[in-house]
Amino acid sequence: MPSVSYDHRAVTVDGKRTLLISGAIHYPRSTPGMWRSLMERSKEAGLNAIETYVFWNLHERQRGVYDFSDRLDLRRFLDIAQELGLYVILRIGPYICAETNYGGLPAWLRDVPGIQMRTDNEPFLREKERWLRLLCDYVRPYFAPNGGPIILAQIENEYGNIAWRYGEEGERYLKRIVEMAESLQVGVPWVMCKGGAPGVIETLNAFYAHPLLDDYFAKYPDKPALWTEHWPGWYDLWGYPHNRRTPENVAYAAARFFAAGGTGMNYYMWHGGTNFDRDGSFLQTTSYDYDAPLDEYGLPTTKMYHLARLHRILQDYAPVLVNSERATPERLQEKVSVYAYQQEGRSLVFLCNDDTEGAVRVSYGGRRYELPPQSVTLIGDGRVLMNTAHIEPRDVVERRMRPCEPNLAPFQWWVEPLPDGAPTPLHPPILTDKPVEQLQFTQDQTDYCWYVAKLMILPHQEGRGVLELQGVADVVHLFVDSQFVATTASPLPENRNLDDPESFTQRFELTLTAGEHTLAILCCAVGLIKGDWMLGERNMVDERKGFWGNLLWRGEPLHAPWRIQPGLQGEHCRVYAEGSALVRWESSLEVARGKPLCWWKTTFERPKTNAPLALDLSGMTKGIAWLNGRCIGRYWLAPGTGNPEEWLLQAVYQEGEGLPTQRYYHLPSDWLTERNLLVLFEEVGGDPTQVRLCYRG
Repeated sequence: MPSVSYDHRAVTVDGKRTLLISGAIHYPRSTPGMWRSLMERSKEAGLNAIETYVFWNLHERQRGVYDFSDRLDLRRFLDIAQELGLYVILRIGPYICAETNYGGLPAWLRDVPGIQMRTDNEPFLREKERWLRLLCDYVRPYFAPNGGPIILAQIENEYGNIAWRYGEEGERYLKRIVEMAESLQVGVPWVMCKGGAPGVIETLNAFYAHPLLDDYFAKYPDKPALWTEHWPGWYDLWGYPHNRRTPENVAYAAARFFAAGGTGMNYYMWHGGTNFDRDGSFLQTTSYDYDAPLDEYGLPTTKMYHLARLHRILQDYAPVLVNSERATPERLQEKVSVYAYQQEGRSLVFLCNDDTEGAVRVSYGGRRYELPPQSVTLIGDGRVLMNTAHIEPRDVVERRMRPCEPNLAPFQWWVEPLPDGAPTPLHPPILTDKPVEQLQFTQDQTDYCWYVAKLMILPHQEGRGVLELQGVADVVHLFVDSQFVATTASPLPENRNLDDPESFTQRFELTLTAGEHTLAILCCAVGLIKGDWMLGERNMVDERKGFWGNLLWRGEPLHAPWRIQPGLQGEHCRVYAEGSALVRWESSLEVARGKPLCWWKTTFERPKTNAPLALDLSGMTKGIAWLNGRCIGRYWLAPGTGNPEEWLLQAVYQEGEGLPTQRYYHLPSDWLTERNLLVLFEEVGGDPTQVRLCYRG
């Protein structure tokens, strides 16, 4: 059975130094029918390892109820990797960030008495250890010493982002979880990304890792440089433009890292996939495409083919790289360096131009070279093999969404009743003197929660004014006397501050007459946070949704008893699946077009194309979609008008300003039948006659 260890240069498998070129493919963000082709394409592109997080939040949505089926079938995923001869880097966490709901922690953890997340807290450590032991026993046959593909395992993730906040308590926490990891005896090295502790390999994440290596080797002279997260793009947020990164820039960063002495790199993401169901964290689009080398649908891109050329060179010269000491750079010009590796008569030279502005001409080894800006020229055994800034014409791929047959059948509709108009609710409403945040009632099993109050508007208060909700999240739809009057504007900020009242205050301009009115507020969560910084450095346990604060009209507080009703009638009845027969569907489209809180359903025959399918949701606004009873995910046609954080622009550019952040939604072929049921719950009001089936071609 293979043994795995490491020395100062590289991870060793059976005592042999191994150059790792890995790609992240998250099993829940694709479907089992996609896994083999994803990994086959990865291997063809020169990867020798696959990395995935383990998603505790999805495997144990309810405490003590475990799910390892379908797209959560981790063992099947690992089996395929092993069959294809790929190593696996298993990032167990169980805190993983990953733009997944609650950073990979189950939402029910929030309600454990006395808990504080990710610090020296007994309730948290107790739950964490219980899960870690169960998970490691579940995958124990897959660790390398037992004949499996897993060669590295990760405990915690990116603790460096919050370590300053927890101080000595955080240090005790790291020490305890490293002891916990070692006690699991998995037989492979443990790593920890961006934040380390004695006993683990600290790994890097960045757009460019080479500037970090001098400090890294000074701090860890006995460990190899592993880049766990090389970001080939970035995730998208509702209400912001699409993030892109050029293939040339990604290839430059990768080659530059290996030139400077790195020996293990993982693209995060290699295939981003889809945040199906309600799995994305706060404000994440359903698409997790990440501008990755394999697109959301699993298809190769220009970026994949361009990087594959680099990978083949690196794998060919892997013995030269890992069996040499880290090269000392030779400076040719201010921003031009040469890194030369030689071993047993072979050589690999990296000519690196780090200037972002212009091309330069240099002489090296008796030859002249022109180096484009921010590029690396690789010279193997005296022959130029590639320059990272030059894309071969044969590697260029252009794809777009194309309409496909058959057409969708005419839509039918049913309107979700308002709380006052609903039949006897399936769950008794909660009566309170003041609003209370919704997660303690919804348990994050639904995005939706109603807050209803009878308000008395006095004569001096009538007319046009501003209704202010202090302490509310995320998106709200307001109904006055059963009429839809306002909704939250996008974009929302990704990071908010619980200690700053403005961060969770929303204002709506309305007209109210004197007298009694029924105010119904539908609060809609858009995913849970993924880290403390999203609440102004408050512990993740303080996450909240719904309405919990004060209601003001024209600056004056309004007081009234509240009725809180979690979830929707249509959800309770499962009208998107077998419960469709429980409601009366109408066919007159003109009556319902533009109505808020409308359930829409249609059917379609399975298209004959083998290309990946998507749903063009043009004409719709915001809601959730289901295919044959399975949740495709949230949808929101919010225009991309938000501004990116400045630091992203060092590597990322933006595309599609003003257009919907996400228009197309993946329909996995695994989920299709010969005749298919499509159901949309539209919150604000849309026109489903514009919805189309498309294929990716």
